[in-house]
Amino acid sequence: MSFSAKDIQTYRRDEKSGHKTLDAEEREELVKTYLPSPSSRQRSSSRAKKQGSSRLGVRRFLKAQLYALLYLFVHAVFSVYIRIRIARHAVSNRLVAILKHHYNSPEYIARDVADLKKLPEHLSIILTLENAGKGDALEKLVNEASEVAAWCAAAGIPKLSVYERTGVLKRYMVQTHRSVSQRLKIWFGKHKAPPVALFARGAPPIRSHNREGLDLILVSEDDGREAMVDLTRVLTEMVQKEKIAAQDVTMDVIDNELSEAVMHEPDLLISFEPYVDLQGYPPWAVRLTEIHCALDNQGVGYQLFLQGLRKYSQATFKLGK
Repeated sequence: MSFSAKDIQTYRRDEKSGHKTLDAEEREELVKTYLPSPSSRQRSSSRAKKQGSSRLGVRRFLKAQLYALLYLFVHAVFSVYIRIRIARHAVSNRLVAILKHHYNSPEYIARDVADLKKLPEHLSIILTLENAGKGDALEKLVNEASEVAAWCAAAGIPKLSVYERTGVLKRYMVQTHRSVSQRLKIWFGKHKAPPVALFARGAPPIRSHNREGLDLILVSEDDGREAMVDLTRVLTEMVQKEKIAAQDVTMDVIDNELSEAVMHEPDLLISFEPYVDLQGYPPWAVRLTEIHCALDNQGVGYQLFLQGLRKYSQATFKLGK
């Protein structure tokens, strides 16, 4: 109910006079007609109490149950989807592994890559030491590196870099070189196997022969952080001794020094994990690198190696000025 014009004028006149025109009782009578009746106020208060009690009780319980059921439904649907996806990828990968099995024959791999437009000159892979190196984890790691090295030699890829975070392969360079050489002899024959040259930062290279063959580079997490720290220390000392000027330290110089100390940037990087996990891979070495992994992949497999080569063959690289 709105105020009448007469009552509004009366109230404003009293307000201008400092509330001296009307006393307290007259002001109460003025607004009393516009107040709700006590019975309606009681009904509204009781209604509010009922709504409050229902809101705190049954309605809140029903909402909580509804949200819980919706949460379980979403999780159930997503779990079913994940299981179907994993099963589909496992079956497809198994079929590809059977149909495209190389049978330890370089001719089969050469036939698989014959129709590719281009191959990477430098391939890099990421391997993981399982079970914290316990049991036969080291032997399995060396076998995986040897197997991929044989694939690269058969496909005509001249350089392979193997990244393993802990750097355990660097402590067994002689054994790794022997394993790779024996694997290549099994694949190509004793007299036709390409020689292997094994490199690692801070260690002398191990070569089979002086003729060209497969270059294998061992890389670890220390080659990223420690290489940059060592290079920074050397350049700082050279600037302090005035052997070079500070303005001569450019990005090109740093890039060349890091490439010479560790390795040049690979053309293709393959991760055998079910997702892209670089695991501390040197950051400057993957600026223009094509990275490939397969969803729900488990373990090192030839089918993923072949998929990576096909992806690289179809990729286009556009470099800015």
